[in-house]
Amino acid sequence: MLRTKPSIYKESIYMNNTRQSIKFHRLTFNSLSLILPYLKQSGSRSCDYTVGGIYMWIDYFKYHYCIFRNTLIIKGVAEDDVKRTAFSLPIGKMPLADVVDILKEYCADEGIPLEFSAITEERIDEFKALCPSSISELSHWSDYIYNADKLATLAGNKMKKKRNHVNKFIATYPDHHIAPINKDNIEDVKAFFDRLCLTKTDNGMAGYERNQTRRILHDFSRYASAFFGIVLYVGNEIAAFTIGEITGTTLHVHIEKTDHSFAGANEFINMAFVQHCLKLYNIDMVNREDDAGEPGLQQAKLSYYPELLLRKFNVTF
Repeated sequence: MLRTKPSIYKESIYMNNTRQSIKFHRLTFNSLSLILPYLKQSGSRSCDYTVGGIYMWIDYFKYHYCIFRNTLIIKGVAEDDVKRTAFSLPIGKMPLADVVDILKEYCADEGIPLEFSAITEERIDEFKALCPSSISELSHWSDYIYNADKLATLAGNKMKKKRNHVNKFIATYPDHHIAPINKDNIEDVKAFFDRLCLTKTDNGMAGYERNQTRRILHDFSRYASAFFGIVLYVGNEIAAFTIGEITGTTLHVHIEKTDHSFAGANEFINMAFVQHCLKLYNIDMVNREDDAGEPGLQQAKLSYYPELLLRKFNVTF
C-alpha cells in the first residue's frame, strides 16, 4: 500500500544535524513489486541485480532491504563468508558517496565494518574514488557471459562437440518438442524435478539451490512478471526444463535441469532456450552465472567459451 506518512518502506528516519538512521526489512515475495523497478535501473549484466539472483538465494544470503531517498539498499552477507554482513551495490538516485556516508553511520551504530560484496568490475572505480580500506576480488564468483548468437547456433570449430551432442539428440529422439512452462504443465515439471532429486541429499549450497528451485516452481505463476521458462519433451516425457529472466539485452539462465539419460538433452535445451529468447526478445548476451568454485561446473561453463567473465569484488571501508 502506498503511503507517505509513515514511508511505504517503513524507513525510520531521524535527523540530528547530520545524523540519519535507516531501517532494513526482510526481503520476501511481497517486496518484489517494490524492488523490481530499482533492479531494472542497475544497468549491469550481473545476475546479482536480477529477481532470480536475489530470490533464489534470499535466505542463504539473508537479504534485507531499505528504500531510502529513492535508492534501493540491500543488506545481506558477503558472498565468500556468510558470517560477515555486507551490502549490495545501491541502485537509485542517491550518489554513491552519500550512501556510503549514511551506511558508515549505520554500521558504526551496529558495531560492524562497512563492506560491500559482489561489486562488479565496471563499478569498482566509483568505489576506489571514495578511498576504501581494501578491495579484494571474489575469484570464484565471476559471471560467465556468452554471445547469444553463438549459443543459439553453436557455430565454429570450437563448438563442434556441442553440435555433435545436439545432432545426436535430434537423431535419437525425433519426437522431441519444446513448450513454454505454464499452468498446464507446471505440475509435470515439479514431478520431473522431484524425480531428479530422489538420490540427492539436500546439503550445502547445492542442496539449498535444489530447495529454492522447488520453491520457485511452486510459486511460478507469482513470478510471472520476471520469470519464464521452457520444457523439453521427448514424446510425452520431460527430458529437461530451464527458467530464465531478461534484463536489458541480457538473458539470465537461473535454473537448468536435465535427465541425463537422454543423451544430448542438456546441450539441446541450452541452445533451444537461447533460440527461443532471440525470437521473442532483443537480447545479445547470455549470463549463465558463476561456478561457485565447483571444478565440474567451471569446466562445463568454460566449454561454451564465454565472451567474458564478469569479475566481482568485495569493498571494505
